[in-house]
Amino acid sequence: MLAEDVLSCPTGAISEVSREIGVLEKGRAGPLEFVCGVLRVGEAQAPPLIRAVRKHALPDRLNIVDAPPGTSCPVIAAIKDCDFVVLVTEPTPFGLHDLTLAVDTVREMRMPLGVVINRSDIGDDRVRVFCAKEGIAILCEIRDDRRIAEAYSRGLALVDALPEYRETFRALLAKIEDSGNARFA
Repeated sequence: MLAEDVLSCPTGAISEVSREIGVLEKGRAGPLEFVCGVLRVGEAQAPPLIRAVRKHALPDRLNIVDAPPGTSCPVIAAIKDCDFVVLVTEPTPFGLHDLTLAVDTVREMRMPLGVVINRSDIGDDRVRVFCAKEGIAILCEIRDDRRIAEAYSRGLALVDALPEYRETFRALLAKIEDSGNARFA
């Protein structure tokens, strides 16, 4: 390649402009405060919005950061610098495949983790076998319960619609706290 074949950009030909990729929504549900990032439809750049949400984290409080499934950039942005990662899966071949990738990612980031098995009474036992083999704690199992989907579809908090799950989630939190890796009050 000759020097004259190299393309160059004249000064000022490219400029950077800000544009809205989503909005932050803040709210309260009883004693809980939340910040939610709503990505604009068709927008591909979720990490900046996730970072904006995370700036609202309160260092002296429990902060839960929800992430999309998988191992993409939004997941990395969501779990970066977290004290503990809870991976949620289903006991199916697809669930195991995605869990395996997620575990590899979290371990590469050197972060403590545990697993919640959702719809635990469907599928097979390969997720449990994988977790046992890999030394990963199964923190909680939630059975396939149509009432959960019904409550969610009506916009109800699970523990309000189905109070019998309240203790399940208290026990989940206790297991995370007992891991010795999570740092929150």
